[in-house]
Amino acid sequence: MSRGSRPIALVEVTAFLAIFFIVAWYLQACLGGSYGWGSKAVMIVLGLVGIFIHRDLRRYGLIPKDIRFSLKWSLYVALLFVTTSLAFIVVAFITGTARPVDLGTLAIDALWFFIFVGFAEELFFRGYIQSRLNEVFTAKYGSILGVKYRWTQGTLITGVFFFGIPHILTGVNPFIGYVRVTPMTIAITGLACFIGVIFGVLRERTGSIILPTILHGFLDYTVFSIGRVIGLALSNAAAFTALLLFFTSLFRKILEEPISLGNVVGG
Repeated sequence: MSRGSRPIALVEVTAFLAIFFIVAWYLQACLGGSYGWGSKAVMIVLGLVGIFIHRDLRRYGLIPKDIRFSLKWSLYVALLFVTTSLAFIVVAFITGTARPVDLGTLAIDALWFFIFVGFAEELFFRGYIQSRLNEVFTAKYGSILGVKYRWTQGTLITGVFFFGIPHILTGVNPFIGYVRVTPMTIAITGLACFIGVIFGVLRERTGSIILPTILHGFLDYTVFSIGRVIGLALSNAAAFTALLLFFTSLFRKILEEPISLGNVVGG
């Protein structure tokens, strides 16, 4: 059922996204390369503010439909990425391309990619923005990637227009007159549009941001942090392999397996 008008919802979430970018650009202008910690902290705050304004933690993804379901599939995703990464690390050691990396650096990376990237972005985009838009953009699609599953138009709009396309703005900062949009930026933006929809479908399916947060965190950690050890070429191959395995072995099962509403937190 639609809650409120589409223009109001669009203006609301666009304002929150604009606030984030303005603050992020300002922090980048002031702090340089270390601005990310601050900007993602702001994103977390904005996501929480947006959610608490609407006073419905369950509707806005903070309470899963079935906590056991979310945790089980999050564990499977974690095992898939860990085993795939280990296999590529072994290859790197065998071929002599592995690099020594301090464990402290990998630990800081884990904090960054799982909390300040994965959790922050899923809270803001899938918890707040997607939930808000799904209240007013209620049309349903009947399948995704060949799997029969009814998902909502607001999920598509969020994944493409509010999560994916804004990746272009990572190469822009009007405060310092910086503009650098490369073919790689465009490619990353296209991938973000696709994976943003997938994150959104997982959030809609589970009712929470737990599973998309885990998948998001492991995907980025594999590329960039494991990349410190085995190089970006192999780490990208590892991430692609893990993602391929996810779509071929887990995705359909996640969308088709029944959810027990008796395992709802606080239910």
